[in-house]
Amino acid sequence: MKNKEWKKMSQLEKNNTNDLKSRSSHNNAKYWAYAMGGPVGLILVGMWGRFQYYAAHILLFPQITITLIYLIYSTVDAFNDPAIGYFADRSTKFTEKYGKRFPWIITGRIIQPIFLVLCFIPFASVVNDPENLALSIFWVILIMSLYETMGTITEVNQAALFPDLFRGQQERTKSIRAAQVVSIVFQVSRAIFIPVILGMLGGEDDQNAYIGTAIISAILMYIMLVPFSYGAYENKEMRAFRVQLDLEGKNISPLKETLGRIFKDRNWMAYVIMFSLYSVAGVCFLNGLPFFFFDGLGYDVDSPAAMLPQIIVLIMTFVGSLLFIPLVKKYGARKCGILSLFMLSTFFLLMFFLPVAFLNYLCVFGGLGYGGVIITGIYVSAESIDNAVIKSGQREEGSYTGVLRVFTAYSYMFQTLIFAIVSSVTGYISGDPNTYTEVAYMGLLIQISLIPFVILIIGVIVFALMYNINKEDALQNAEKLKELGL
Repeated sequence: MKNKEWKKMSQLEKNNTNDLKSRSSHNNAKYWAYAMGGPVGLILVGMWGRFQYYAAHILLFPQITITLIYLIYSTVDAFNDPAIGYFADRSTKFTEKYGKRFPWIITGRIIQPIFLVLCFIPFASVVNDPENLALSIFWVILIMSLYETMGTITEVNQAALFPDLFRGQQERTKSIRAAQVVSIVFQVSRAIFIPVILGMLGGEDDQNAYIGTAIISAILMYIMLVPFSYGAYENKEMRAFRVQLDLEGKNISPLKETLGRIFKDRNWMAYVIMFSLYSVAGVCFLNGLPFFFFDGLGYDVDSPAAMLPQIIVLIMTFVGSLLFIPLVKKYGARKCGILSLFMLSTFFLLMFFLPVAFLNYLCVFGGLGYGGVIITGIYVSAESIDNAVIKSGQREEGSYTGVLRVFTAYSYMFQTLIFAIVSSVTGYISGDPNTYTEVAYMGLLIQISLIPFVILIIGVIVFALMYNINKEDALQNAEKLKELGL
């Protein structure tokens, strides 16, 4: 439908189109196809999570250099996130034909895996100058920045699409359930698949093994992108609805006004602070595990002892998500969010005090907490955006998620800085067995236990004090959006 036709429509026709009740219900295939977005992103994250170890262990970058690299990477991310979110909200070029978010999501996902593979290709060696550390660093920074930009294009818009595509608690619950089922199957497979492929291709000490595994990961992502494309596609009704909002100016506001509204939104900022701290704690744990397992405990990349704790966490994360979905419906996202964050904090704390022999048992409890945080975080994000839309009369999900990602952008930088400080104090250098001392082991353990605990417990306190949308408020907001035609 062309813009001129919209302008010629009677007000009654516009109101009928604007009425959310006129939207067709999603079929079951839509929920399951959209759920494939989890595996599409996770397979990239699974391989990307190996890069820090690769940089330290294979490229032999000093830890402080890695911190500086991630600082630049995070700064690029922090700039991209709000800029892309704001621009996507304002963009009208493709909305009528392809949708408000769909073109962005698919474009980013098609290009991003190319840069994932290039991250693991040692450019200095390719140009026959392997001793040129500056060239290696420049290449890594360039490719990481491009990788991040493509990821931001997708992830900001995918996060913005969810509260618009799935309206109300019932639709969101269906989508979340499908996503958890699909994700658990994939994540357990990934936890086995990536280490096994790395092991088959040469192991954690072989440079070519990383390149080969990255290529295989990219191919699998493209296969899973096919069904996800159907799930993320915005139907004719959604496209028409967003075209009308564009014409009425309900998708855009001046940048200063938008940012002012976001930073004054108590509930959204509570979510931003909590999720940012959760991200830093999670990255400390996940990115620290390879160093702890391989250098601290001496495990091989494909050894069952290294894979089993992660598999247990993944399985129990799925169980935890299933447990927390009905709990959110009964008690609300706020209460369940506090509970799950506290559980995950306790898991980190106990990791430090209990012997490694208890790790697998402890992962059962930790997985339940992880599952709860993931589920409640999705509800909290959607509820906060619903509340913001009602207050402002604007649908600017991209700008909100963009601001969120400004803060989470520095998760990797803070984690690598923590790693550099602890490594410096303990004398640990990945790739140098002479530095694998008892003190170094303790430092590696602290990085995946006590430090994440302290960071996350602050997030629990802030969230509990600031976030005030209860169960009844969330349900009422969903109805108000229907009444307002937003």
